[in-house]
Amino acid sequence: MPLDFTYRPLREDEIRLLKIEYVQNGHDRINTSRHSPIACSIEHVRLPQASKKPLNQRFKGKDRTWPELPTQHSFGPLFSTGQGPHVNETGLRNLNNTPIDKESVLPWRHEWGDYIALSYVWNSPTIPGDEDCHFITVNGCPFKVTPNLFHALEELKKSQRIRQGFKLWIDAICINQNDSNERGQQVAKMRDIYQSAWQVLIWLGPSDKYTELAFSALHWLSRESKQPKAMEKFYRESSSIDARPLVIKWPTYHSPMKKEVYKALYYFFTRPYWRRMWVVQEVAMGNPNTPVLCGNQCISWQDIYQAVQVIASDESRFGREILDSVQPQLLSTWSFEVARDRQIRGRTWAPERMWKVQDTMMCIQKDQQGASSTSGRKELLRALNLARDALITDDKDRVYGIMGIKAVADRVNTKPDYNLSQSVIYTNFAMDLMWKGDLNLLRLASGHGGYVLDSWEMGDLPASVKNRATGILALPILNATKNREVVPVGVLCKHYIPSWSVCWACAPAPTAQLGGVYQADARLCHALPAFSKSRGSLTTKGVILDMISSLSASNEKDADTRYPHNTASYAKTTYGDFEATRKAFWRTIVGDTTARGGEKAPDSYSWLLEPRLWLKGIAGVWSNGFGLHSFMARNASLKICGFTVHELVFGPSNLKSKLKSKLAENFYNPTESQLETYSWAVNAMAWRRVFGTRDGRMGMGSCAAQVGDSIVLLSGCNTPLILRESGEDWKLIGECYVHGAMYGEISTVEHQLEDITIY
Repeated sequence: MPLDFTYRPLREDEIRLLKIEYVQNGHDRINTSRHSPIACSIEHVRLPQASKKPLNQRFKGKDRTWPELPTQHSFGPLFSTGQGPHVNETGLRNLNNTPIDKESVLPWRHEWGDYIALSYVWNSPTIPGDEDCHFITVNGCPFKVTPNLFHALEELKKSQRIRQGFKLWIDAICINQNDSNERGQQVAKMRDIYQSAWQVLIWLGPSDKYTELAFSALHWLSRESKQPKAMEKFYRESSSIDARPLVIKWPTYHSPMKKEVYKALYYFFTRPYWRRMWVVQEVAMGNPNTPVLCGNQCISWQDIYQAVQVIASDESRFGREILDSVQPQLLSTWSFEVARDRQIRGRTWAPERMWKVQDTMMCIQKDQQGASSTSGRKELLRALNLARDALITDDKDRVYGIMGIKAVADRVNTKPDYNLSQSVIYTNFAMDLMWKGDLNLLRLASGHGGYVLDSWEMGDLPASVKNRATGILALPILNATKNREVVPVGVLCKHYIPSWSVCWACAPAPTAQLGGVYQADARLCHALPAFSKSRGSLTTKGVILDMISSLSASNEKDADTRYPHNTASYAKTTYGDFEATRKAFWRTIVGDTTARGGEKAPDSYSWLLEPRLWLKGIAGVWSNGFGLHSFMARNASLKICGFTVHELVFGPSNLKSKLKSKLAENFYNPTESQLETYSWAVNAMAWRRVFGTRDGRMGMGSCAAQVGDSIVLLSGCNTPLILRESGEDWKLIGECYVHGAMYGEISTVEHQLEDITIY
């Protein structure tokens, strides 16, 4: 009986590569059938830093193409009529491939050949009849692999590139997982391993009955992205009318695509691969031509990216069709849905965990291959946020799994050490990211978001459907899980780490990231922070700007009955007259930016002060309980800058506004840009508290904030922070937006710069 495979130690500059051996059948042909044994061999090679071949010299696979990528498609089966708009015909794709047989005379890129780095999920749902594990042979010895890896090897052994002689780097086989020291050393080289590979290959898992349809739809969407106006004339427009008790009319849209297509896309985006932690780094090392395999189906990474761009641009309609194809529909006749990403339940199918993942991955990949020597703050926060939300087996890998990403590697030079505790790893990582004075990591630190009532009421429905047939029909669905329990907003962290560090294992409240062009610290002198490992402290220079004196509820269902919380300690507005204060208010509730970020909110966003939005929302738009009318229902009495929220929206004398709004409700039809504005406001406010300050400012910040907390500007952080005094020192609560303090308005001329120590 053969012995189990035994690893030979690696030298400092070595990696292991796996080669699939081919068995000759009785007719002297290579047996690549599904059921032939998978025999492999392991060899040690020196990790290549770069190809030694001159740039103009040809070698095997120089064009980086994958021959199995399809070159033509028939899109008719995607549509109910058998014909779709723009690109329904069979499409042709010119890949400029060099035929494999013509490469036989070409040399390899390296003396020992070349290799492909496999990106896959270790544990993935098995296909029917699968066992818990499978065996291959490595150097003649049995080697246990997971079902998902086994199916990947089965498919790869039939591929032309592997038959050509390309080797594989697969972490589960090429790293001795039982040797923590080797594991740490190899993890530290992951960036080099994937960057040096001839190609990164993405394996999503075995195919299912939806795979072929999903890949066809992705190819169609990719081609649609090249149209002058993607999705133009895609929908058939009509109207929905509810005549009880008053006439309400809103536009509706009907898609020509079959329902099964949307369901296939749903199952594609919810495959376990997309949530895996290590995928972020592995895809970043790839390129637009990276092949993506799912069973025997294949598509390029570029095509997926172009497809998700189309979906993201039409998220409230096309995206909703994908989600509703499997998940229960709520008020299905409504045309738009916003803020699904902000839900604390059912986040598995939130857009941020579906097609937005691929969009973010491509942004990281572009930054990885960019010409700039260092990555900016935006690129760093993008990578950290994606990693924070990923699935992982070992929470230590939430840090180690992104060490190869350029935005992180530019700032951190720490070798993975799995012998350290999770808390020590997280704290050390935070220090490594901030020691040069860039403190924007503090923007990701956040206290617990409290609790909300786990109940649905008729009041959760927009006013325009209360007491209507649609509302009555929807209420039993909402009440199906009704109880009076409270649900946490985010995870209450119990790890022993300083408040200025980030716990990557405990999910925060699902807030939208504010991506404004903030420079709150622009007029503060640059200062390097001082860390004390023994005391767990961070000390740096900063300005204590103001104190919170009033706070809104973070949600209409906020379980804390103190909110909205007003105190007698508030000043009149610092923004000028009433209209200037109203302007400050609408800019505050969107963080003075847009959903895209990187820009200030345009003046057109002043439309958010339209009274009808705060009275009953928008007919035809479902806001998942985060609508402006829901905020007003709970927080009308909140006082900021000397005015209540009710006064800021409706004016000191609001009878006329209410009457106008009531008369106009039946005909109200916002433009597409107004819907985008509304969507961003709802997302930006979700799980944040609007606040007023002692000195007459207003802002919006962490739902963990309390009255009496201080607003502090720190050198190196481009947003103000909410800090809570603890003796002579401070505890970090979270970031905030403070109108009038975001673009360098605060200087050390008017405000004292002092040492701030945070624990």
